[in-house]
Amino acid sequence: MAVPHTPQRPVALPRLTGLRFVAALLVFLSHMSAAGVFTDGRINQRLDTWLGTLGGAGVSFFFILSGFVLTWSARDDDRPALFWRRRLAKIYPTHLVTWVGGLLLALWAGQAVTAGEFFPGLFLVNAWVPQYPVLRGTNGVAWSLCVELVFYLAFPALLPWVRRIRPGNLWKWAGAVALGALAVPVLAETLLPHQPLPGLKYGWWQFWSVYFLPVSRLPEFVTGMLLARIVSDGRRLPVNRAVAALTVVPGYLLTVWLTGSYGLVLPLLAPLALVVAGAARADASGRTGVLGGRVMVWLGETSFAFYMLHMLVAYHGPVAFGSGQQWDTPWAVARIAAWFALTVVLARILYRTVELPVVRRWARPRARAGTGGAAPVPGRETGRAPAPEVPPGRGPVRARDGA
Repeated sequence: MAVPHTPQRPVALPRLTGLRFVAALLVFLSHMSAAGVFTDGRINQRLDTWLGTLGGAGVSFFFILSGFVLTWSARDDDRPALFWRRRLAKIYPTHLVTWVGGLLLALWAGQAVTAGEFFPGLFLVNAWVPQYPVLRGTNGVAWSLCVELVFYLAFPALLPWVRRIRPGNLWKWAGAVALGALAVPVLAETLLPHQPLPGLKYGWWQFWSVYFLPVSRLPEFVTGMLLARIVSDGRRLPVNRAVAALTVVPGYLLTVWLTGSYGLVLPLLAPLALVVAGAARADASGRTGVLGGRVMVWLGETSFAFYMLHMLVAYHGPVAFGSGQQWDTPWAVARIAAWFALTVVLARILYRTVELPVVRRWARPRARAGTGGAAPVPGRETGRAPAPEVPPGRGPVRARDGA
């Protein structure tokens, strides 16, 4: 008989909020390296070699963190319909604004617009289509929301299974999920045709099926769920936070060096999972550190909007991404800095005017007549959690129902 599990009461997770912005920054740096804005070709080449895969690390962190925080904060009396309502209230309004903004900017720039390429993104199904113009849509980074949507749909079914696992078997299941993650590139390299991509070490079908296909990213989400059980049950972690952070270095080097699609997701799965678990354990014990400080929490709150906006600013802002324009090193650095600063400012505006108000208004049912207040929502956790999953707005970031 499975051991019943009672989730630990949600606590503030400021370190994880700060790390969320670090992950968004990794995605920014990856796209910065792809911009090729330096007239010095050696700088462009080195940036692309050493920073080009940072974006994959940031996205993988988000996926692991989603599983962790959703499980950490889950309540026994929650209902799937209310859970899904909260999730859509959190992510979709920001997505809609950036989708429309991307469409208008594309029209303003004279870009050809076709319904077949742009409309799948509006409904968050574009990651299922193995065509790059459809994947990119009006805002290329939104493909990851298609993956998150699958996580949300699966979570009510996965949570009871995770809770039934005996504490002594949690690490065994984590190992089994890692094997499942290994099976994804093995099957992709073995079964799918190889259509070479210029300048890349994997074919298009391998790239799409391992990186973009939503079901292929489920091992990261489930790993996060299992680690939430491990930490909340007080199970021992194999390494401390410092060592966990150091394991990211060889993991990242493997993403650079491994051939084929094996380097896309797999090398950083365990290191990033240990970083998430270690930070959560420190948060639970009240040790926030620099990552949990006011500045990092402020940036972490803005990270979802920052992530969703940064490529729109890249294409239509100071670096003119994709135009082929290049500048001398000081001027190129200044333009990259302006790109970053402008994105932060616009992201904070989007967060304060769209993300936060919509969540406060729509994430839970309105008050019923005669109740004297908002209708209680089963499973509505207190406080707020790191964007892009959970509504912030009241004091320290808290694990609610998303990462």
